[in-house]
Amino acid sequence: MWVNTEGRKNVENRIHDELIPEATIDEVRSRADIVEVISEYVSLQRKGKNYWGLCPFHSEKTPSFTVTPEKQMFYCFGCNVGGNIFSFVMKKENWSFVESVKNLASRYGVSLPEKELSPREREDNRLRRRFEEINEWAASYFHDVLLRLPLGEPGRVYFAQRGVDQDTMKSFRLGYAPDRWDGLLSYMQERGVRPQELAEAGLAVEKETQNKEGQQYYDRFRNRVLFSILDRRKQPIAFGGRVLDNSLPKYLNSPENAFFNKGHHLYGMHRAHQGIREEGYALLVEGYMDVIALQNAGFPNAVASLGTALTKDQAKLLRRYTLRVVLLYDSDGAGIQAAFRGGEILRDAGVRVDVLTLTGAKDPDEFLKSYGVEEFNKALSKVLTFVEFKYRTLVREKPPGNIPEKAELVIKLAPDILKVTSPVEREGYERFLSLELGLTLEAVQREIASQEAKKPKKERLEEYSQQNQVSSIKSRDNITDAIISKDNSAPPLPTVYLGAYRAELLLLRMLLEDLAHLPKIKAMLGGSFWKVPVHQKIFNYLDQDGVLPAHCDETVQSRLASLLLEELDISQTERLLEDCIKEILSTQAEERVEDLQERMAILEKSGDMAGAMALLKEIGERLKRGE
Repeated sequence: MWVNTEGRKNVENRIHDELIPEATIDEVRSRADIVEVISEYVSLQRKGKNYWGLCPFHSEKTPSFTVTPEKQMFYCFGCNVGGNIFSFVMKKENWSFVESVKNLASRYGVSLPEKELSPREREDNRLRRRFEEINEWAASYFHDVLLRLPLGEPGRVYFAQRGVDQDTMKSFRLGYAPDRWDGLLSYMQERGVRPQELAEAGLAVEKETQNKEGQQYYDRFRNRVLFSILDRRKQPIAFGGRVLDNSLPKYLNSPENAFFNKGHHLYGMHRAHQGIREEGYALLVEGYMDVIALQNAGFPNAVASLGTALTKDQAKLLRRYTLRVVLLYDSDGAGIQAAFRGGEILRDAGVRVDVLTLTGAKDPDEFLKSYGVEEFNKALSKVLTFVEFKYRTLVREKPPGNIPEKAELVIKLAPDILKVTSPVEREGYERFLSLELGLTLEAVQREIASQEAKKPKKERLEEYSQQNQVSSIKSRDNITDAIISKDNSAPPLPTVYLGAYRAELLLLRMLLEDLAHLPKIKAMLGGSFWKVPVHQKIFNYLDQDGVLPAHCDETVQSRLASLLLEELDISQTERLLEDCIKEILSTQAEERVEDLQERMAILEKSGDMAGAMALLKEIGERLKRGE
């Protein structure tokens, strides 16, 4: 049965959490040709030892993406994304590490060892394979009915009226469920699928009867055009159906089960994940037909939630591909409320939210048919930020007629403004409200700040941490002429001086070239002197095993690639090693003095002059010794 006694745990993660021996991973990496693999996605040109092309992970006009066969690494000097062949296909295909190893192993003829599974794991594997098999057969059945059988004529008429051609039907695996109670049941029984299995997969419904025949089943989807919900492997995992008559409900989706949770998926993501990265943002709409129309019109970044309000998990899914989402919902009351809720969920996930409103059509599909792509692009260029959209909507619904109502409006918008990480953008919104409401900027800022102070301390710390995470993703290390911010998210944020940062880079590069430097570095500096967390991670790998595993987190992969591909002069290693160690020791001494100065200032303010004088003396002695 499909029932999972542990509830809806993520069975997929457990099943794919396989351990592949390092020796096998190394064999896959040695056999695979990184240039050959990446060339399927990027047009590469050889320049010297390296290959160059336009980065597949961000838009650019001048090539800054490089592949180095000698080191089997790739790196983009524009967006700082880098890694090895596994991390490349993981990003491009949205595969897990195990999936990337399996696919490359199959391509290059490397046999993977079979994992010894527990009885529970074997049963989970069997159930998942059966679930996938049944959904694949169902998708093929619905698709064949739509394209080839006389029973599919109502579906063909509907899609023809909506301007959907046969190529689109194939690429989205569209289908039609005929107006029969046992169409799919009969088809599946011929393939050995029991009605109970079909019900557990969400494709049939069990009906209790009082006669001697006992339980009966009937098709869940009848007289409906069907939209296959495809996962990242383009495999069907569920279906959404739209009725063709006046029956209710108008839309019907597959129920959730142990292997499908609608809150974890987005319609059209099987194609849109690459489009989102290329365009730099996601276009989130309400309907399946809107996704199809937009993707066909040249907007490959369009996706939709699965017939429900946007969930936190869907927001996290989008966040993996972009930090900007444009919401395009219906302009009626329900659509506006959905935009409010969706915008807040995306905002809380650290995503910038803009809102696009179309006039003259009920949805994007109708707008494109009536006005065309050019007009849609014009509308897209005039999107409102989430704060502006919310303000315009609230004012339209209830124009503020007096001072208390203006104050109430500022309070309603304060949570959205307080989530903004950019000081410039935040002040921009505050000035916007000031001008719109005829209030002074100072008054608006004080009102918003007062709302921040009313929040529980724990909530403020969580928001502070989240904002720093967003900031670090946008600009890792935040390099300036004077200091470099540490790329972690835990407050308070320390700083890394530029000289020490450069010294850390050189030390790691020398270690990657020759681990013989490791004892001297540890003897002089210890093992925890690194200011940048990703440098500490790389050092830990080298200190423990002497090698970096094929699968590290994305930050480690990118920094490793940048270290190996950057042109650094490390010919005079002994002298360079001494200089780097001296720079780090000098920085540590400066930091100790700064710490003493801060402590001295605190003692002075508290009136402990004796303690302050003792620290002043210590500072003087350290400076005299050159510490």
